[in-house]
Amino acid sequence: MATATQAVPRQVVRQKREREQELLVWPDLVFIEFISAILFTLTFLILSIFVNAPLLNQANPNITPNPSKAPWYFMNLQELLLHMHPALAGVIVPTIALLLLAALPYIDRSNEQQGVWFGTKNSVRITVFASIYAAVITVGLILYDGNKHVEVVTEIAQRMGNEDFEWPGKLSAFQNVRALQQGWRWAIPVPKSAQLGPGEHDGELNWPQDFEHIPFPFNGTWGPSWFTWDEPTFLPAWLRALYWYDLNWNFPAFLVEILLPVVFMVGFPALLIVILKRMGWVQTVRDGAIALFSGFIATYWVLTIIGAGFRGAGQELVQPTDVPVLHEDPRIWNQPMELPEGHLVFIVESESLQNDA
Repeated sequence: MATATQAVPRQVVRQKREREQELLVWPDLVFIEFISAILFTLTFLILSIFVNAPLLNQANPNITPNPSKAPWYFMNLQELLLHMHPALAGVIVPTIALLLLAALPYIDRSNEQQGVWFGTKNSVRITVFASIYAAVITVGLILYDGNKHVEVVTEIAQRMGNEDFEWPGKLSAFQNVRALQQGWRWAIPVPKSAQLGPGEHDGELNWPQDFEHIPFPFNGTWGPSWFTWDEPTFLPAWLRALYWYDLNWNFPAFLVEILLPVVFMVGFPALLIVILKRMGWVQTVRDGAIALFSGFIATYWVLTIIGAGFRGAGQELVQPTDVPVLHEDPRIWNQPMELPEGHLVFIVESESLQNDA
């Protein structure tokens, strides 16, 4: 009678690496970093001798540079501020993006080809496609929100002989995203009791007026007489600040500044993954991570380049040659003047000083 033998799990013994296969932090890595830092410092010093930095004068509350731009590494966030709510662009989106980047190693748990550039079969094609896709979508959305398609259509119509061409009024609500809040107008008849807010109840539900002041439940200012009350001044100030008395919801602003940007930021990456899956390029979690990361980097650089090189006075979209050079503005530059005694001072021209003079 044969006896069943229990399978013994096979133990994998890691081979001992030789010294020449190891890379120590000291001196191998730190020494290279030290030499690189010295070379960078010397190069920076030589450049500073031959090229003067375009430094401006100290901040003056009476003179605001136009355009006033953030450092280049924050230019992408400043560009986002033009298209969505400040809290969403400046806090929520960067925080979520950093958290997702930090979570990638926990989402992609595979050790295959770890630490290798383009370690999957379709990684190169995915990177190129995702980068172009993200760049085109980002540029297209910025041009659309900047009303450039209207300018192009108008210019083409005028060059074709129609000098009096104007963008059709029926399409005014689709000139840009902001037009949904400011340019779109419609009204539908409703019972007066169905209208929201404390405004005039005329029997029509008008966009956007009747949607700009939607009261929150139990805010004390809307409803039957027994459902309204005065501000609870008997409460401490800190507690009154927490209570939503007279709090209202501006739905058109929410739609334009929060909802639609979130739909775009979530929908287009999801569409990218769907397209790549249909093409058979995304087959693993790592393929999807490569696609999303490549799209993120492309979007980062597109926003940075547009914010730095295509935003002129008033943050309007202009050609790079029309972007004002701030250090050539005589109102805010540091103008050196040598005194007879040989001392060097700086004269700062200010509009307020000129007005006083």
